[in-house]
Amino acid sequence: MLWLLLAGCGVPGDSAGGAMTCVPGRSEACVCSDGASGAQRCDDDGRWEECVCETSPPSSTHTSTNADTGPPEDTASTLDTGAAGDTGASVAPAPLQVYLLGGQSNMDGGGLVTGLPPSLQIAQEDAQIYWSGRGAWQGLSPSSYWTAYGDEYFGPEVTFGRAMQDARPEVALIKHAVGGTDLAYCWDAGAFTADTAQGECYAGFWATVSAALLALEAAGVDHEIAGMAWMQGESDAITESYALDYEDNLTVFIDRVRQDVETPDMPLALGLIDCRAHCPYRDTVRAAQQAVADADPLVYAVETEDLPQNADALHFDASGMRTLGERLAAALLGETQPETAQPAFALTGSSRSDYTGDFVVGYTFSTDRALTVTDLGTLDQDGDGLSDDSTVALWDLQTQGVLARARVPSATSAGSSFWGGWRFAAIEPLTLAPGTYVLGSQVYSGSADRYLHDAQVTIAEGITWDEARHASGSMLDFPTNVYTGEASWFGPNFLFVER
Repeated sequence: MLWLLLAGCGVPGDSAGGAMTCVPGRSEACVCSDGASGAQRCDDDGRWEECVCETSPPSSTHTSTNADTGPPEDTASTLDTGAAGDTGASVAPAPLQVYLLGGQSNMDGGGLVTGLPPSLQIAQEDAQIYWSGRGAWQGLSPSSYWTAYGDEYFGPEVTFGRAMQDARPEVALIKHAVGGTDLAYCWDAGAFTADTAQGECYAGFWATVSAALLALEAAGVDHEIAGMAWMQGESDAITESYALDYEDNLTVFIDRVRQDVETPDMPLALGLIDCRAHCPYRDTVRAAQQAVADADPLVYAVETEDLPQNADALHFDASGMRTLGERLAAALLGETQPETAQPAFALTGSSRSDYTGDFVVGYTFSTDRALTVTDLGTLDQDGDGLSDDSTVALWDLQTQGVLARARVPSATSAGSSFWGGWRFAAIEPLTLAPGTYVLGSQVYSGSADRYLHDAQVTIAEGITWDEARHASGSMLDFPTNVYTGEASWFGPNFLFVER
């Protein structure tokens, strides 16, 4: 297997000689002395480095970049082309499969990292990503400008890259996404490579792609462009003229990318926008996106209407973002579109919360079908964040063995996804066979977060609520005490898919 050993990027700090003029790690297009295009990188002190230009043809065989652009010199310093295992001298390794990711905020990513399974919250070294926010190759990891606001966020790159790497080993992603940007102007690709009439977003996208590909060339990595994922259009759905021009603009954009990367048959998966509360011309843009997919056999439209969103009713939450990445990958792989997670229980009416104390509270539930649990949650009925961290656990009823657990952080610890009265944190996906299980979460007497009893709820198909259970004290003990009242002890909940 091909391994790329990647250098870490510098930590932004105050520049020694004055205020920052650019975002450290960002790449942009620049003009060389001979009029050709090049690329420049913002250094760790927030200043643009010199424009780097390519003056000789690339030395490695590839099908994915032009010879007139070049990356910052230091971005390829630790790339390694060694392959694991001995495949025999007569068998050449397959080229690295490079996928491009572009778009606006739902491609940048507003999914809280606590909504990723722990194994996906850290860098995955068997796949790589070059993100414009870092300006260097590194192991696949959450890559979103939203993180600058405090909590850690991710976009579809994590699950997209994971799915692609699992299906097609030797995968690398190149990502540039900018929130609040339109295709009409910011992503205008111009008439040719490095056209000065290009929009700022496309120029930044092309500079990022150029820098990443030339870094591979400098390391002698054989590579090819395998496809692209695109999530954009919400900004164009605000203005009627932009929406009416979207079909033509998207067609030109896709043609321009294919020409710039010298891959005329590059497939592209795009997410249909879903911004009903904010986009008066949403349906016009969606129709335009679908029309482009219908006209081009290598363009695939992916539905997003069922993906859960954050409270802003615009950006996909963590579980929605996970599914978006999986669906974009499935479209390019020719696979069935995966379902998105759903809650096992939803509050639909009255309830009581007049008990208090230190307990593990929950219930026994049964399922008549196999299902995969993706997230565990704790009640936050007011939606203002948990006042204390709470651990949620899932037990086998017969053995009382813990099958999974998750820590749902307090509002002061980290952000967590909110859905229907509960805060959720992801676990490593766990498939449950038909049977009976116990779910419980910690609650505390000094906390503003309670738990509900005599609750009116709806229950997902195939699941039944059996009986309320609790254990006294703040330790995460198996709840053995049974309460036979109406649907009760709704401290915990879980998200699942039928896969």
